[in-house]
Amino acid sequence: MNAKTILGVVVVVTVAILVCSIPTPAQGWGEEHFGNQPLSELNYQEWKGFVPVANHSSRVYHTWVNGNEHFYYQGAAAALADCLKHFAALPTPVHEVVLRPGPGTVKCFDGKKTIAFGWEVHLRGGISRGMEKLPGADKIWPKWPRMTIYVDAKLDLTKLEIPAGVALVELADLGRRNREALASTDKTVRGWGSGDLARLDPYDAENMAAVAKLLDDPDNWVRLNAAGALSVFGKKAEPLLPTLRKHLDTTDVQLKTRLQETIRAIEQSKDDPAAERGHRAMLDTIARFVRSARERRS
Repeated sequence: MNAKTILGVVVVVTVAILVCSIPTPAQGWGEEHFGNQPLSELNYQEWKGFVPVANHSSRVYHTWVNGNEHFYYQGAAAALADCLKHFAALPTPVHEVVLRPGPGTVKCFDGKKTIAFGWEVHLRGGISRGMEKLPGADKIWPKWPRMTIYVDAKLDLTKLEIPAGVALVELADLGRRNREALASTDKTVRGWGSGDLARLDPYDAENMAAVAKLLDDPDNWVRLNAAGALSVFGKKAEPLLPTLRKHLDTTDVQLKTRLQETIRAIEQSKDDPAAERGHRAMLDTIARFVRSARERRS
């Protein structure tokens, strides 16, 4: 192997390492971090006490987009309990913890890597906090840090201790809030809110119906977002195909393309009864746990 070839190998290897170890730009407006290398305390001066949560040893992935941050964690029950303790200690007036069926997975910005996680924390700061002023936005996007635990068979809920001051939230609770938000007078809340509502639960008929109503929204951008969101429901959205086809009669090329894409996605989707049964069974398990936890506190 000559010197030129050796140099080429070194360069390739170095680039491969850097891609997974430094912040990666996403379309010029975001960055991501793999692993749990400490994030600077200077980034969280607005959020007193948040650094132990941000830099918890169980963190496996982190994204930042215009101040909108997601921290993803993976670990055993002891790690979750410790992270939950730090979260509950935040000097904020609200400490919401959402329990939803797992497992949790997220794709990195370029879509080439899927990261598995057990729980996440959502924090909104910077530019993204401007959303708080929009009518109904508070029903979708949390003003305060929010933790979401993705419950699967590996997590024994009966052994999960919920610290004082933590408010447990189910997907049904979030669904009700989000559906109310879709009546907002602001098109940004209606448009982006449709996607958030669809992603909450791909089997929820009420959520699907609420998103479908936005196909008649007076704003084409909202209609475009709603059309795309309906693809999340897969086979469940099959009864909506006649409605989607009716809306193809539009001069908006982008909207028409999105409608066509959603129609194809629904037509090509497959039922997965086992996955749905497992999802609904876990929702029931979570509901019983939340009910029991609330009764113990009352």
